[in-house]
Amino acid sequence: MTQPLTGCLVLGQVVNMAVILLIVLISARIILGPKRQNVGPAEHPLFGGNTKNMPNILCYLRFPLGAWVFCVFYFDVFHNYFGSFTLHLAFALICIFDFLDGKFARKWEAVSEDGKTLDPAADKWVTFCLAVTALMFGELRWWVLFIVFAREIISMLQRMWLRRKGEDASARWLGKIKTGVQFTVLYIVLLRSDALGVDTVPIEFIAKALPANFILWGMILLCFATIISVFPYFKSFSYVNDYTKSQFAESDRAWYIVMIPNLFTIGNYLCGVTAVYFAMPEVDVEYRPFVCLFWVLAAAACDAFDGPLARKLNSHSDFGACLDSSTDLSTFGLATAMIIFLRYSAIKDATSYLGIFIALFYFVYVHLRLARFTVLLQENEDKSKKQDFEGMPSPAGACAALLCFTFFDNIWGLSAAIIIISLLMYSKLDFISHSNAIHHPLYRYFLIPLALSGFLMFIVLIFQQPFVTSHFAKSLEHYFKVCSWLVVTPVFIYVLDGFRRTYMKT
Repeated sequence: MTQPLTGCLVLGQVVNMAVILLIVLISARIILGPKRQNVGPAEHPLFGGNTKNMPNILCYLRFPLGAWVFCVFYFDVFHNYFGSFTLHLAFALICIFDFLDGKFARKWEAVSEDGKTLDPAADKWVTFCLAVTALMFGELRWWVLFIVFAREIISMLQRMWLRRKGEDASARWLGKIKTGVQFTVLYIVLLRSDALGVDTVPIEFIAKALPANFILWGMILLCFATIISVFPYFKSFSYVNDYTKSQFAESDRAWYIVMIPNLFTIGNYLCGVTAVYFAMPEVDVEYRPFVCLFWVLAAAACDAFDGPLARKLNSHSDFGACLDSSTDLSTFGLATAMIIFLRYSAIKDATSYLGIFIALFYFVYVHLRLARFTVLLQENEDKSKKQDFEGMPSPAGACAALLCFTFFDNIWGLSAAIIIISLLMYSKLDFISHSNAIHHPLYRYFLIPLALSGFLMFIVLIFQQPFVTSHFAKSLEHYFKVCSWLVVTPVFIYVLDGFRRTYMKT
């Protein structure tokens, strides 16, 4: 039960937080040591001959710390002030050790093959402890735990296969992002639990004040980060991790300049997660098909800006490349496929096996389209000139697929439409890119303004839903239909123009 926030209690929680932060900062300073000299052996002045082993020791320490998190919740003897304080201290040390092992190894030339195996193993153990504890004593859903475990089993088997073939099996960028998302979400879920009966840090009050739907959104975010992170271990999904890196050199601009296009890429990813959140049947929302469509349209708008901004600001980075390549598959592939399945199940009012098939069919064709796009992009010698697309681009395909749900409820008509859209994405049709479309009169003066008008009307209608009167609410669906027509018309003409550009070239 949440305790009342008296002045003395707040002061005690703040002091506890300060003590934990002080322990973490002192530990980091001691472990990293002084600035390394360019001459002489790579030997830490404090650890001496054990310098090479320190990254592995930091990995080993995370195993008992992860187990302690579970023990604090499982055993009643730790349901007190001491147990609660050590829980937060253990989690803080887990995070700082996870950050320091790699940094220490690079600084003191202590990188080893054992460390490359130990680091992900320690991450998996901590995630296992946090997830099981959150399921038993928190509000974690069973399907989150299933996805986390399935991902770890698949990645472990694939790592073993890669090592047998002599290929690189080290952790990818996406794996590091996944670990951060998992730790954050699972920790927040644990903070909301009343099992310990006492609050010792102020962030517990903040976590418990968060609405339950926000926690559900966080769990969906965790699942998406978990699923996407496993794709780079498969050769057919190699574009998810490294294709954009080959296009441009790493930028030397300031970090805040480099982050500007990355913010749009992150926005794309979060919009896809939000679209799936509103497609969940347990989320109470009016006009669900239109709301899901709006968030995918918002993701497509973010996708349209990140690349041009990166080129305009000369702010390319490996981190941005990783985000951009994975986000397209996540939002316009995985998220849209998930929405398709959930909408089919809602129409049938039960789990739809046809919906599973159509969702998988759509996702496979998005994957094939992105893989081919990568190859064509690498073959382009002039990277400064934006190529047109071979096949319908995945953002347009995702929007087109979800537009079908705003017009039809018949699953057979929906299935035929989504299959056609999927085939269009992997077709040989010549579709104009958005960078080149702005210079074409038809797009510049008619189709783009029409699509933007529909999107802007969506924004107004989506965010004013809670404030409309019951009389206006009855007519709101008709306004959403108008918005859908404003968007579907440019998409339909875009497809027709693709046929014209392919078969009526002069």
